[in-house]
Amino acid sequence: MASSGVYGHDMLALFGLDPDFLHLNHGSFGALPNVVREAYNAISQEVERNPDLFIRRCLGQRMREVRRRLAAHLKAHEDECVLIPNVTHGINLILRSLPWSSGQDVLIYTSTAFSQIKRNVFVAGGLPTSPILSEFSLDFPQTHMSILSQFSRHIRAVKGKAASKTIRIAALFDSIVSTPGVTMPWKGMVEICHAEGITSIVDAAHSLGQEPINLSETQPDFWIGNCSKWLYAKRGSAVLYVAQRNQYLIPNNIPAGLGWFEPVADTQTMSLFAGQFYWNGSTDVALPLTLVAALDFRLKIGGEKRIIDYCHTLAIEGGKCVAEILGTEVMDMPEAPGELVGTMVNVLLPLPETIRPSPDVLRAFDQKLFSDRRAYAVIYYHNNCWWVRISAQVYNQLSDFEEFGQLMLIICEEMKREFTD
Repeated sequence: MASSGVYGHDMLALFGLDPDFLHLNHGSFGALPNVVREAYNAISQEVERNPDLFIRRCLGQRMREVRRRLAAHLKAHEDECVLIPNVTHGINLILRSLPWSSGQDVLIYTSTAFSQIKRNVFVAGGLPTSPILSEFSLDFPQTHMSILSQFSRHIRAVKGKAASKTIRIAALFDSIVSTPGVTMPWKGMVEICHAEGITSIVDAAHSLGQEPINLSETQPDFWIGNCSKWLYAKRGSAVLYVAQRNQYLIPNNIPAGLGWFEPVADTQTMSLFAGQFYWNGSTDVALPLTLVAALDFRLKIGGEKRIIDYCHTLAIEGGKCVAEILGTEVMDMPEAPGELVGTMVNVLLPLPETIRPSPDVLRAFDQKLFSDRRAYAVIYYHNNCWWVRISAQVYNQLSDFEEFGQLMLIICEEMKREFTD
């Protein structure tokens, strides 16, 4: 294994990535380290040697080991953390479990929520007992202070319109937005929710592996994080944190499962709440168990702080580099430089307002990146401008950003010729 001090292209040997492709989109699907893939294969073989023995007798203890490691990572109690397949599953479960009163209760969501999450919000708003939906509009760039101020005003406006003081108001917001790839003042938003008596639901799809987390300190009501993006576990691994004070609101998983059956009489190795997430139908039980190998791998290559610091610094420097090549700017605020940047950075593309988002435009971008240049980062449209979201990871280095900036300069010129009159 590479030395913990050698980040950049030397790290590519530890991942299964195509070395002839410019990988700058870790944020969407992550990348699997070789040792985690090997651990997955070994666990799969162990399962298949005796599926009954593994699933009925061994799986509970192995899941508990994963939950214990994750809880320590999140600085939460083990019984507050359960394993789920993905963040969408967790948010859908929460929205369908909360006891809404139709026409009275309110669910606040953000305009920048991930599209799949928004769809689940709209589905929740159409259930027989459903909340009133209230969109909290966000445009970037703006400072964290501005977001907190607007969030407080939005909540006060919602409460001012409420028909009753006893209604439930819940707020669903990101810890780090997907597009734009910006950090949010989510801890401050949780504090506001506490002060206002609002249920907080944090979509933390991008948090694990991108920022330090202390849930015992922040105390959100619900927090859902992917383990397969920045934390290096295999896809299909996520964690749902439910504060013990709120576990009565989630009586079962969706679909409802069998619950945990203790193999030894008069023992309790899993709480009633955690037991609801043990077996919910046939699935690949090896997926979440790769978390142990993922966390071990992160320790071996330097640990959380070193990984996060490297990726954050590279995102800052790389974003400036790309913006300089393109003659544009990074999504940032001069009064709070770097505040919006985690390990993803957003750079304005030099494209005219006349090029509007459409399937043809997006397909053209994909063609030029995937097929013509063998490179990828996320291109999106926000606040009447085109942007590119670039991820920084331990296998990247500044030269990747320089190369990508030159590629995007050419691609933007081609897009102007093809999509302007």
